[in-house]
Amino acid sequence: MSKVIDLIVFDPAGNTTIMVLTPIPKSEYAEIAKKLLEIDFGPYCDWREVMYGEQVAYALEDFGEGEPGMNMCGLEFCGNASRSYAYYRVLFCGDGVDAGKGKKKVTVHVSGCNHPLTAIVDEKAKDSIVEMPLPIDVKMVDTAPAGIEGEYPMVVFEGISHIVIPGVEADAETFEKIKSYIYAKVDPDMDAFGVMFINEEKDLMSPVVYVRDVDTTYFEGSCASGTAAAATAKAAREADGNYKYVFRQPDGTLNAEITKQDGKITEVKLGGIIEKTDILHIEI
Repeated sequence: MSKVIDLIVFDPAGNTTIMVLTPIPKSEYAEIAKKLLEIDFGPYCDWREVMYGEQVAYALEDFGEGEPGMNMCGLEFCGNASRSYAYYRVLFCGDGVDAGKGKKKVTVHVSGCNHPLTAIVDEKAKDSIVEMPLPIDVKMVDTAPAGIEGEYPMVVFEGISHIVIPGVEADAETFEKIKSYIYAKVDPDMDAFGVMFINEEKDLMSPVVYVRDVDTTYFEGSCASGTAAAATAKAAREADGNYKYVFRQPDGTLNAEITKQDGKITEVKLGGIIEKTDILHIEI
């Protein structure tokens, strides 16, 4: 039996996020997501001719204690989806408080993060800047057993970890070897795992992310948590201070701001342009 789903398609720096507004039981997340990811939403957009979703998020009326929030399909954390959700709360729900210069500040609850996050939404600039969860750890990992010589930083966040690897092309076979090794020998319990392949000559970072609960690998247009990981890896080599980084990715650019104090990362913020559709009523 078919059903009609209300949703909005967000395009946060190319990391296309389908946000489902219709209440959906968690047991149906994967099934609904599979159907939605097969749809070309290009006809509903005036900024892209073809647009398939890369991930699916579910807006919740009650995330906990009566507060609204958002779950990712695999209950992982996603920075771009969190930015999109903040955008939704301000533009569609009228939430947020005045942050000056036409901006709104809003607090959001999202899966994969054990505390609410603060976001600043600038509708005029089409930007949503979200406070990211702080890295739990940065550790060097020898990837030689996976066929990639060298030691590279693995930045661990709650819900997802990323390895930042320069000078290696992003392809499915290479990612699979790294992913299999990391899950087998380094951390078998990650909800999601990514590799940020960095081509310094082209000034391009290519994110590849695996989500365990839906057993799916995505070559993403951009990745907010991966951008935070790459920025963290850079800032880890710097003295205390504030640092701004720009990461160009296959379908968009993300801006990272890092604050480092007493040798520790104390604040990570991510921003970038977001496009969106109106609320769509899709039969699946």
